[in-house]
Amino acid sequence: MDKVPLELSAEEQLRLIQKAADVTAEGIVITDTSLPDNPIIYANKGFERLTGYSRDFIVGKNCRFLQGEETDPDAVEEIRDGLKTEQGCVVELLNYRKDGAKFWNRLSISPIRNEAGVVTNYVGIQSDITELNETRDQLERANRELRKFHTEMTEELQQARQAQEFILPHQLPVNDQVKMASKFDPLADIGGDFFDVVHLPEERYGMLIADVTGHGIPAALLCFMSSNTFKTISRNNPSTESVLQQTNHLLTGAMPAGTFVTMFYVIYNARQKELIYTQAGHPPGFLISGQSGEVITLSTRGTPLGILEESMVTFEEKSIRLASGDKVLLYTDAINEAGGIDGDFLDPEHLRAFLINHTQSGIEELIDRVYSYGLEFSGMRDYSDDATLIGFEVLK
Repeated sequence: MDKVPLELSAEEQLRLIQKAADVTAEGIVITDTSLPDNPIIYANKGFERLTGYSRDFIVGKNCRFLQGEETDPDAVEEIRDGLKTEQGCVVELLNYRKDGAKFWNRLSISPIRNEAGVVTNYVGIQSDITELNETRDQLERANRELRKFHTEMTEELQQARQAQEFILPHQLPVNDQVKMASKFDPLADIGGDFFDVVHLPEERYGMLIADVTGHGIPAALLCFMSSNTFKTISRNNPSTESVLQQTNHLLTGAMPAGTFVTMFYVIYNARQKELIYTQAGHPPGFLISGQSGEVITLSTRGTPLGILEESMVTFEEKSIRLASGDKVLLYTDAINEAGGIDGDFLDPEHLRAFLINHTQSGIEELIDRVYSYGLEFSGMRDYSDDATLIGFEVLK
């Protein structure tokens, strides 16, 4: 069956166009350039709904009756330029409804030309973008607040970083008994790792490594609290077990719920070449023999600090003799938790196997090698957590 062509008469087309114009949400007006002041000769119902004015009021007037006290003169000038050049324009300007309410109008003006190319009319389409502008303003305000917050946080993090660096040893002891080395690489501007070196009476050296839960400013505050507590207790105290026991006593109840700190504390007696050590929830340390090439794991009983009361925890102190050329290495869990491509982890046994092949390295070189090995093992450019290593070598 042949399709019957759908053809409308000119009158039917006009009625259809008018109905379509009246149901659209946008306001549509047509002006006549041949009449003084380019007045409106047609307005659809959408324009009536948008402005609150009736067609009887609208027809015969120039659209400027929608302008008011806060209408931007620059936007009005842009409209004038579009009419003057007969190119039309699209502008956003503040207009006023009949009841005085303001609304943002996206006005699109286009020229209509006759067969000779002369502009006879303009069609103006108005869209209410008040809600869109309000949303945009809110986003801009939010972005300004975010930029301000980012700037303030950056400054605060920098200040906290400087404060955290202040609690770290500015210079490690240098003498003919021991050679010390360290590496501190926080994940963010500030991290939860810290270390300390204490010079005790009778040629004893205390060395602490610690890891506080979290990152950023909260972790830094816990670092300050834990570090100051340790410093106060460790002065003149020759027992690693006693120091960590008392530190736990002061931290428990003072730290926020769900937070804790792990520590590994050693004291080296240079006169007797004896090392005593206590582990508190921290990864084990290592003793690398400079003579036999043996690598001994250093570990004791002990839980993280700041969680359990003194009566509920037990810390253990062990001792071991050292010899010239021996090295002691401590590190935070970023090293031994470095994940490999095959899903394996650089656990203490992997690390011990690596150290066996590098027993002749000096302490500085050894720390650099272990740091690099962790990254190589994980296939990453950076660690996913704060990474800290510290150690010492017994000199001849």
